[in-house]
Amino acid sequence: MGSPTARYLASAGVVLGLAAIAWTVLRGDDSAGTAGDPAVTVAPAVVASDIDSGAAADDDGTGPAEAVATTEPAAPTTVPPEPPEILGEADTLTDLDGWLNTDAASLEEIRAANTVTVVQFWTFGCRNCKNTLDALSRLYADFGGRGVEIVGVHSPEFSYEADVDNIIEAAADLGVTWPIALDTDKRNFHRWQEGPTGYWPRVYVIDVDNQIRFDRRGDGAATYRELYETVEHLLADA
Repeated sequence: MGSPTARYLASAGVVLGLAAIAWTVLRGDDSAGTAGDPAVTVAPAVVASDIDSGAAADDDGTGPAEAVATTEPAAPTTVPPEPPEILGEADTLTDLDGWLNTDAASLEEIRAANTVTVVQFWTFGCRNCKNTLDALSRLYADFGGRGVEIVGVHSPEFSYEADVDNIIEAAADLGVTWPIALDTDKRNFHRWQEGPTGYWPRVYVIDVDNQIRFDRRGDGAATYRELYETVEHLLADA
């Protein structure tokens, strides 16, 4: 059986051995959860706006859905211009010596075929009249054939401007392709421009109801801009 001392040492060894085993087991359990397991990845939080912006998958799971705009477009803030003022009823053209650049026989015939009629009193030798022709040509290019016609009432200031051959040649040189009414004796020139003074050039815009909506004499950038805007507005209204 051995001595008491040997038995004591043997018992202590057993106790120490059991304690070591227990400690190993306890250490093994703790370390298994940290060193033995794979690392744990924490997923980022899902932000609601990411889903709303179209990042969610399609119904069939094949990929992200396209973003759909939910904001209503902003309303336009530009205030449309006021309609051109009605300045009175337009007169007719009478006692003419003929027409150029048209088969029409009267202003009424031209008006009936169009929504807007631009009437200009001019003469080919007038410098200010020539200054208006580029603007009228642009107007004709943009709106001719869309319900707009220009009538150039040729009212000569000097005798050489009354010659028809000279008018035809000048019109070709100046690029005047719209109808020309020959007002050789200036009867219409003076009837349309009441008072002691008549002007070259003078431009009127007549609407579909034969109302004058624009009346300007002379030339200038402001006149051309207002003329264009008036025609554009009347076409839109029509």
